Amino acid sequence: MSIYQRILGHPFVFNRIRPFFVGGIDWTCLYEELGADARSVVVDVGCGTGIAHQYLQGFREYHGFDTDQVAIDFARKNAAGPNITYECRLLQKDDVWRIRPSKVLLSGLLHHLSDADAVKLLRMCGEAPGVDCIATADTVYVPGRHFSNLLAFMDRGRFVRHTEGFLALAREANLEIFRHQIVRSHPESGRVLYLIMTLKPRRGRVEVCE
Repeated sequence: MSIYQRILGHPFVFNRIRPFFVGGIDWTCLYEELGADARSVVVDVGCGTGIAHQYLQGFREYHGFDTDQVAIDFARKNAAGPNITYECRLLQKDDVWRIRPSKVLLSGLLHHLSDADAVKLLRMCGEAPGVDCIATADTVYVPGRHFSNLLAFMDRGRFVRHTEGFLALAREANLEIFRHQIVRSHPESGRVLYLIMTLKPRRGRVEVCE
């Protein structure tokens, strides 16, 4: 990992400096799409430092997975609690079938994965029994939005895509694109654009919002 990546990946930089640089970060809309409540079993892939607990209104179980040991240690120290677990490793199919989540969160993850790895993960989550929603959020290239695109280009993730590229991943994974929307990192002051996708196992109607 480069020095640049190490600096950006430090919990203080990620949680404090990055939001200031991009004009603030507010993931309320992402968690509204996830729709977790007191009955939900949540799997958070790429959980990072545990910021999900700033937004989740309730859950029965929460399981965070991330390959960054520093982030996991920070989450265990600062975002622990009853029915909350963190594991420093990749999510496996056996985990999904054992945990049987109802909600899967992929926040800031897909733009770090190749097409093949992203489709594999999406398909694995979508085929698991009990999953009714997969919510994703990723930095995205948007025509004409030069500052946001520059920051997207500088992102640690090597697979930032245009909107259609992300949607194609969901289709290849045989998931229903219930909704997709471009949002600012913060609804009032955000200077960076993200794509939020609300995905479901393929059944029922499709709603698309630009």
